[in-house]
Amino acid sequence: MDKLKIAVGTTSEAKIKYLKEVLKELKIKADLIPVDAKSGVAEQPKTTEETERGSINRAKSTFKKTKDADFALGIEVGYHKEKNGYEMFCWVTIIDKTGYQISSQSHKFLLPKYHQEVLNKGMEMSVNLDGYLKDKKEKNHIKKHIDDASLPWIE
Repeated sequence: MDKLKIAVGTTSEAKIKYLKEVLKELKIKADLIPVDAKSGVAEQPKTTEETERGSINRAKSTFKKTKDADFALGIEVGYHKEKNGYEMFCWVTIIDKTGYQISSQSHKFLLPKYHQEVLNKGMEMSVNLDGYLKDKKEKNHIKKHIDDASLPWIE
């Protein structure tokens, strides 16, 4: 079987890296085509519905920009406030050449206190992550392991 051509509605290196990791685990050979696709929702979606809509919009926009792809993928990360605080999750939408569309949501993850405060203050999460380790004395913190992780099979 030839390699699949998957148009991905993001230019985020992290999202592309994770997608490559998943494809490798599933033993799917594919060429990924990163596309700068707009979500049409807030930069930091704060509801499940808005996050899902963002993933659908990204997938549709991506397919319009890359007609030769086997399918398009839209990934949107969002937050939703529950009684215990904000939870983080992801919606992914896949659309194939025939127009078949499917969307699915990841599990939700309750954010740590620092991240709760960022969202409660209306601040942008993506530009306020570094403050999490500020004034921390730990040298073996999990964030460092995540930041330093290298995935040798990802090109």
